[in-house]
Amino acid sequence: MRRVLMGDLVAAAQVLAAADMCQRAAVAQGLIAQADAAHRYMKRYGRAHPQWGIGTLEARARGQCPAPQIGFDLCDARILDALAVLAAALLSRSLAAHAPHVLRYGSSIGGKTMANSKTKLASIDPVWDRVRTEAADMVLSEPLLGGLVHSSLLHHANMERALAYRFSLKLASGEMSEQILREIADEAYDADTDLGAAARADLTAVFDRDPACLRFIQPMLFFKGYQAVQAYRVGHWLWRQGRRDMAYFVQMRVSEVFGVDIHPAARIGRGIMIDHAHSIVVGETAVVGDNVSMLHSVTLGGTGKEDGDRHPKIGNGVLIGAGAAILGNITIGHCSRIAAGSVVLADVPPCKTVAGVPARIVGEAGCDQPSVTMDQLVKGEI
Repeated sequence: MRRVLMGDLVAAAQVLAAADMCQRAAVAQGLIAQADAAHRYMKRYGRAHPQWGIGTLEARARGQCPAPQIGFDLCDARILDALAVLAAALLSRSLAAHAPHVLRYGSSIGGKTMANSKTKLASIDPVWDRVRTEAADMVLSEPLLGGLVHSSLLHHANMERALAYRFSLKLASGEMSEQILREIADEAYDADTDLGAAARADLTAVFDRDPACLRFIQPMLFFKGYQAVQAYRVGHWLWRQGRRDMAYFVQMRVSEVFGVDIHPAARIGRGIMIDHAHSIVVGETAVVGDNVSMLHSVTLGGTGKEDGDRHPKIGNGVLIGAGAAILGNITIGHCSRIAAGSVVLADVPPCKTVAGVPARIVGEAGCDQPSVTMDQLVKGEI
């Protein structure tokens, strides 16, 4: 389909305003798809499509070559609703991501057309680009989720803004409004670029390791483990800024909403995948390395009432099975495996598998990256 001009918007909005309200989204999608098909037809055969015109949205809407633009009343609620439906349909096809200008607003002055055609160079962000593409596909396949997808993803200029919106939406309550939480999250992402980088690494980790995750969009919208970790990261940023009480508030809301209780002082690396993420507990002085995977009901806790450094230190690439408890100021070596249901009370060397209550070494880890392969089978006797 050719670039969308003001005349295209006017003509299409008039068609949509005359359609039944329940059918407007479908009509808009049909108009856009047919205009796109007509454009391809004209490029291939050098003539207008016999039914759908010359490849412009206006030609398709009027059923003929473009006619002079006709004004409309912006106070007309039907027109405004039609324009909103049309904009959503255009965004759902990801036109904005594939052309410098989806909409060009022209005005005739002295016989010349003045157009606003500023071009902005976008930074390369393959993770966010993939999320947007999948979001557009979701709107097409499940229109009832269109509002959720647009407000949570397509409406935002980058991944950080989308994450801040989700943070505020999920953690808001009668005690703290969405607006305040949104401002806090925006401030955090603007001040610390590592938050966005970690969020992308976490998203990729979930997609790579969770067989139930088929698209990048799923963790951002539906997986509470991913969302809880991103909320913790904002809380941890607040803690490092000395805003301890606000960080505790975030911890409380994350625990209430997601069932994940991570102290804001805990230090967690990138590429984290928490599958199912029910009843996760991570203590104040715990340290979790990069590329760690854990399942539900994992506890990284202390062993009593002692103060100071009292929680586990988890190395890079560790896999922690469901229901495992790792207690005390102990070290879990890089690329080790903790079997499901184990209670670990002593240091674990790198690249080993431990199991049992209390846990003991039962073999090698079995591979270089157990957190990536997610192989939880323990071979040999326990």
